[in-house]
Amino acid sequence: MLINLLARAEGVIRSIRLVCPPDVPLAGRVVPLAPRDAPLGEALLRGALAIGAVPVSPAVDTAPADTVLVVGTEHGLRQGRPVRLVAGYGWWGGVGGHPLAVPETYGASPLPFGPYLAAALAAAEVFLTVRLPGYDAPSAPYGWDCWEQSMRSEPVPGAPARLADVDLSGTALAGVGAVGSAWVHALWASPGLTGKVVLADADSKGITLTNLNRCAPFGRCHLGLPKAEGAAQVAADSEIVWDPHRARFEHLGITPRLLVSAVDTNRARAELQNRYAPRMLSASTLDLRAEALRVGPPGIGACLRCYNPPEAVTGDDELRARTRAGGMAAVRALAAEAGVAEAEVRRWLERGDCGEVGTRLLHSLRRQAGPQPARFAVGFTSVMAGTLLAAETVKACMQQLMRAAAPQHNNVTFQFLKPTAGINATGPLARDPQCPACAPTHPAMRSWQSRAAHGSAFGGGARSDRRDTRQPTQAADGFAF
Repeated sequence: MLINLLARAEGVIRSIRLVCPPDVPLAGRVVPLAPRDAPLGEALLRGALAIGAVPVSPAVDTAPADTVLVVGTEHGLRQGRPVRLVAGYGWWGGVGGHPLAVPETYGASPLPFGPYLAAALAAAEVFLTVRLPGYDAPSAPYGWDCWEQSMRSEPVPGAPARLADVDLSGTALAGVGAVGSAWVHALWASPGLTGKVVLADADSKGITLTNLNRCAPFGRCHLGLPKAEGAAQVAADSEIVWDPHRARFEHLGITPRLLVSAVDTNRARAELQNRYAPRMLSASTLDLRAEALRVGPPGIGACLRCYNPPEAVTGDDELRARTRAGGMAAVRALAAEAGVAEAEVRRWLERGDCGEVGTRLLHSLRRQAGPQPARFAVGFTSVMAGTLLAAETVKACMQQLMRAAAPQHNNVTFQFLKPTAGINATGPLARDPQCPACAPTHPAMRSWQSRAAHGSAFGGGARSDRRDTRQPTQAADGFAF
């Protein structure tokens, strides 16, 4: 994952030199853009080549280099120069100038969550060092554990080292962009997950070149593919059965037991909330911040619509007026975009008739309604959000709380600018008093409460190999959402 993120950082990183022992076999599903039977070093190089951005070449040592990142132990590469050590285990990942502690008694863990967090932390340090003159990474080792969703310099004792027969059936993902595709990537790499999972994304452009800077599973070979189909194709060799759809999730007419939101507009979040699925999770990014939410409980915790007022929509009459003002050039462009005859476009502009033609033209006009505000997006933030979301998905299917020590906590936030700051933490996010979707008077609330009460055990069961004999902590006040 670290090579994956660095290889997408075009304009930030000039080149990457990879020092990797020869003939090391791949351990499970590690590099999605390379053959599964290739040795590790070759797979990393071929995966980077498939991204086609920052060049990655093999090397026998790290000199010369502006930054040296050592994954795992030092392997004698310090050579009198400072390095950043990057380590991940199970649900925990960390970075530091000194070796990070993973107790030997823990044994091996094939889980990707912690390693992906470590990769995101290390990639963020490189990005901030280049983009913010004077930036200093924390001197002491630091890390994050997503079993307890807390800042830690080593893994949480007692977290499952492996998963076995965790059934994700009844789960659906809405939005397979940067965060959603990272969610798929993390689940694909996790042994022990099964079940059928729906993927829905309606982006008419599919996977574009601009997606490659932050969508971890995709390479240039996926350009033009629908995002859901592309993600399902990359992750096809896992035990999970992916069911991709090029459509808005709410148009599928289904209500899953677990709805996972990775959409990027408030209007889309409001539409998903209107499904009132028994259980809902959400993740998003904003600049250098990643956030994940366990929605509810109904009427108590925040819903998908809370604090997210839908964006304003330009009225139909104004859209027609704008097109008329553009003259024949605008008519021809709209006709070509919507696949409608120019005469029909002119007739609709004058009369505003309803029907199939009018619907198609309005849909095209809304796509063209004007440039969206520029959004700052980097791959490591998306991978952090997608990994937090994937971890919460698995934990929810195992009937685990977001944080056992704080049953009421349903929200986790992590920002990279000051990674050891106290604001990187979990907390309770109560419902927005102004939110109409989860207001006590809303007609759907009783139905949502009933669904939530009867849908607490989704999936076909879950087991995990644990390092101790503690039983999963149950919610004392219903916050096991």
